[in-house]
Amino acid sequence: MGKNYSVVRLTALHGLDISNSLSCTWSEFLELSYDDQRRTLFDARILYSDSFSRSMERLGQVAAEIVWDFEPLQKSWAKENGVSYDNDNWTFDILIAQITALKPDIVYLQGTELAIPGRFPQLGRTTTFPSVLKENIGSIRLIGMYSGFPSKVDRLNGVDILFSASPSIDSHYHAMGVSSVLCYHAFDDSIVTQMKSNSLSHDFTFVGSARAPEQRYWLLRDLLDRIPIELWIDEPDINESSRRPAFNKKELRMRLRKAFVNMARTSLSGISNKKLEFLATSERIPTLLRNVLNDITINTRATGLSAQTDAAIGKPLREMYPKKCHKPVMGLSYFNIMSKSKITLNKHTDKNMGILGNLRLFEATGVGTCLLTDTGQNMIELYEPDTEIVTYGSAEEAIEKVNYLLENESERASIASAGQKKTLSSHTIFHRCQLIDEVFQSKL
Repeated sequence: MGKNYSVVRLTALHGLDISNSLSCTWSEFLELSYDDQRRTLFDARILYSDSFSRSMERLGQVAAEIVWDFEPLQKSWAKENGVSYDNDNWTFDILIAQITALKPDIVYLQGTELAIPGRFPQLGRTTTFPSVLKENIGSIRLIGMYSGFPSKVDRLNGVDILFSASPSIDSHYHAMGVSSVLCYHAFDDSIVTQMKSNSLSHDFTFVGSARAPEQRYWLLRDLLDRIPIELWIDEPDINESSRRPAFNKKELRMRLRKAFVNMARTSLSGISNKKLEFLATSERIPTLLRNVLNDITINTRATGLSAQTDAAIGKPLREMYPKKCHKPVMGLSYFNIMSKSKITLNKHTDKNMGILGNLRLFEATGVGTCLLTDTGQNMIELYEPDTEIVTYGSAEEAIEKVNYLLENESERASIASAGQKKTLSSHTIFHRCQLIDEVFQSKL
């Protein structure tokens, strides 16, 4: 018989300013009670929603969610519960009071950001939040953490169980002598019931961040030049970028990268572009060198004029392709755009090192779109290529497969349906919570 426990998950919006958005949709949002504000936020499906607590309760546990960085919500809780706080330290003061009131057996951090040493000045420069929790709240028996991005090990002080979102992140920690449990990202299947319609109004889309100057940025530029694609893109504000000093750190890195690419282009001038492209997609080539090779091949194809291309390096995509790029979206708008797309694109970050497992992989298939994604060595663990999802190894292959799928609707629809079926049967939040629950129970 399983062990019962209470668990609270600490999640964040990571700086997303959604108060205005929620207030526009629900005019009295800021006047709502804490519970109603939280329900409104969760119903909007911003980031993680309450998928974890719903799944844990389904498994028979007592679960709660705290969105620790959403100021209006947190201050509503403090007001209703008579908790005073220092305006300069409201995050810490209110969060500690909430966890103390809940008396959980387990605290589960969705991400490592809250555990950055020195995040809360009153704790000192090296003390982590998890270690303080254990010392000050007697009910806590375990602290778990989910790492969706490779972080420094000093964030793990006080953490008993670490979950890694992909094999590459697991390898990152293993190399530093830290063990973790592989627990992929997943899809909240309750979102399917909130989709507005099944009409496919977009042929080929990408919804997400540009991540300049990584490979994703250059791939998107290449596709924008060569095939009809619509982007709902998250990148630095154009007007804000134009006001930056000429040599801040980011621009300096871009200029150094451009200079290095120019030097490499000259040195590799005797090698055909086709060969360079092959090398740029080879998993045997180090990531940094692949990025440079990818820059060279994409830039050469895109314009044929290195000076013209060099002048545009690092520019926001919305500035260069205003008719094809839309403002970023989140929550239900994000999912609705993907669900109305015949095909949607996925490209992992450079730090994934040829390993698949980002959140979009499961979200896109979960809402029923046909996903076109970069391939990786762990693909077979997740989906069957060209049956449940479609993979590409280069821009040329991506374009070829998009054109083929748009011309062969029955095959495209079959892949989309099979991908959604796999996600709903194997890759939901509930599936991951079953794993997390087993690990928690084994440690209690």
